[in-house]
Amino acid sequence: MPLRPLAPLWLALSLSLLVACGGDDGANGTATPKTTAGTPTASARSTAIADLARAVVQIQALDSGGDPVWHGSGTFISVDGLILTNGHVVDDRQQEYQDLGVAITSKTDEPPELRYLAKIVAVDYALDLAVIKIDSDLSGRQVHEQFPFIPTGDSDAIDIGDPIRILGYPGIGGETITLTDGVVSGFTAERGVGGRAWIKTNATIAGGNSGCLAIDSKGQLIGVPTIAGSGANASTVDCRLIEDTNRDGRIDSNDTCVPVGGFINGLRPVNLSSPLIEAAESGRQYVSKIEPASPPASGFDTSQVAISNLVFGADVTSEDKPTEVVTILPTGAKKMCAFWDYEGMANGMSWEALWYVDGALSEEGSIIGDTWIGGPTGNWWACLVDEEKGLPDGLYEVIVSVEGEARGSDTLFLGGQHPNVNLKVDNRSSDSVCYAFISPSGALNWGFDKLDLDEQIDPGTSHTFQLPANTYDLLLENCNQDAIAEEHDLDLSKDTAYTARGQ
Repeated sequence: MPLRPLAPLWLALSLSLLVACGGDDGANGTATPKTTAGTPTASARSTAIADLARAVVQIQALDSGGDPVWHGSGTFISVDGLILTNGHVVDDRQQEYQDLGVAITSKTDEPPELRYLAKIVAVDYALDLAVIKIDSDLSGRQVHEQFPFIPTGDSDAIDIGDPIRILGYPGIGGETITLTDGVVSGFTAERGVGGRAWIKTNATIAGGNSGCLAIDSKGQLIGVPTIAGSGANASTVDCRLIEDTNRDGRIDSNDTCVPVGGFINGLRPVNLSSPLIEAAESGRQYVSKIEPASPPASGFDTSQVAISNLVFGADVTSEDKPTEVVTILPTGAKKMCAFWDYEGMANGMSWEALWYVDGALSEEGSIIGDTWIGGPTGNWWACLVDEEKGLPDGLYEVIVSVEGEARGSDTLFLGGQHPNVNLKVDNRSSDSVCYAFISPSGALNWGFDKLDLDEQIDPGTSHTFQLPANTYDLLLENCNQDAIAEEHDLDLSKDTAYTARGQ
């Protein structure tokens, strides 16, 4: 699947927000120490930021010498030292660290101090959630302290526009804890997880904050900022092979990777962590219903991965099918979904559904670095949603990427006048046309071949394609993937004939 160079633009599809994980702005919050179970002390109702900060910890993966390999954030959720965080923050599947250290903040203008060691008591790598518990101090002695904590709330009760407060250790702009305010800007459904798989926010939250605290106006923990599936020691900003930068018709190691990510805009709803918390509190073993396999030490074999039959729909049926297949959606549409078939996948692979609007990446609407849980073959979907304002008019494009490599893409028009027109391609070259790529001129990628596997346009014959009216680019290739013709900005506002004469 050949791809075009990517425009360096950015676009957010949900409500504007005043947030970036940065400095201390003096906002309110509630950390809840308990003297006995279920009985908060008077200080539990304190609104000081310092109380919040004492309940949020920095988690450090320590090597045999006690030096940090990576770090993330977490939140005390019980008086006896249970901490909710991300699965990738504590990922021990490949034994890349020896101990989990927990650093706490005493003063908000000073870096956190490493004081405790913790152990994993429940983890779900598919959801990228984990619960760890304070196990000892740094010398291995038992700890009998009572810890300030944040009560968990109901993430199903929040709605678009509700305020959110985020506190954690972002790892950029200094080493101290940072606090930001914002609002809920939407929700994302995810196949295999549910209709409220993510709480979306346009708060700019840097990578070290994954696993940190997100609370509502009541001071209750309602979400965990997450870089899903990215791996504990992965760079926050990852490079993906998602475009054919050298324009040779293939995406491979000869192409230049494109940076994707760097900021988290999704929160895992705290309700998804309830089974983990219950298992941790009861002392029983947690078993994930959607747990993927551990990644092999040498990486996944993606040579057999194939994405096909990518189509768009306005919504998803209860059978995980499009309500109807569309190439155009009307102005004001609040939801669009991409559907595709797949094979050669393996649970635990990293995958992405990257949405672009008029050439600009929607990091909020995209699924970035998620963990595959769908098995080797089947069909899948991903949706882009703005329930409040509706999605803006424009050219929408989705790229399905597996292990950092693009495997399929296609486009959809939202709004505007795009009646179906016919493009008749006459082949007057000496080669058969085996591949025909036709995509809107504003698209970043060529998309899928428009000819079926058993179709070709032999010399002296023609083939007619039906397309929504627009300006298009055209690439015709022979069976060796050598270009026969390449044209840009073809006006297809009405039925048109194009003659390919070879190069």
